[in-house]
Amino acid sequence: MSVNHSGPFTMIAFLERAMTAITDEEIREFLAKNESSIGIRVHNRILRYDDLESNVLCLKFPETPLRATYFSRVVSMLGIEDEAMFYGALLWITLSDIGSPQLEKTGWSMVEMMRRGFGENRPIEAAPGHWFRNGAVVELAAFVLPCFVFGWDAFIVPNGGNLFVRISHDEYWAVVTRDAETYDAVLNSLKGIGPEEGSRGLLQTFCPHSRHLHSD
Repeated sequence: MSVNHSGPFTMIAFLERAMTAITDEEIREFLAKNESSIGIRVHNRILRYDDLESNVLCLKFPETPLRATYFSRVVSMLGIEDEAMFYGALLWITLSDIGSPQLEKTGWSMVEMMRRGFGENRPIEAAPGHWFRNGAVVELAAFVLPCFVFGWDAFIVPNGGNLFVRISHDEYWAVVTRDAETYDAVLNSLKGIGPEEGSRGLLQTFCPHSRHLHSD
């Protein structure tokens, strides 16, 4: 196991694979170790910022397969302008058994076959986290896509972005930002796909101490 210091917090590059699956316990341990630098806190299976300037942008689910592919790429590239600037990311699938059992089995089979290509034989529920190393942005987008297609709950935490992404089975996806500068930059980068201010409920969930909860 090696350690990558390309971003502002310590990301673990397991066995130098493009993707390595990790357990819930490993995810919580990793986030706890990096909390002082990235500001993300974890409670059960929910991530949040406690910063006063934290905020949420909300977007609608993709309506076509092509849009789902495009949104997966957008999510994977948030905060960077070029693939060479991708310094790793965490994908945590927190709910993958909602909806039709027949359809969910299709999703599980697809993702687990992808995981086996990286030497991972455990089922999703045993190791629902996925760490992508430097440069593996295409691989990340490939794993984000089923979250949109099958309506799974997931978090994506890029290295060095002061943000995280939430994909929800309630058919929305959200970008949660730590500070105003990041919020403005993300808003500008997503303006072509209709970002909206996050609801009070989303703020309470992902930014419980945000000053925006108390603004008019």
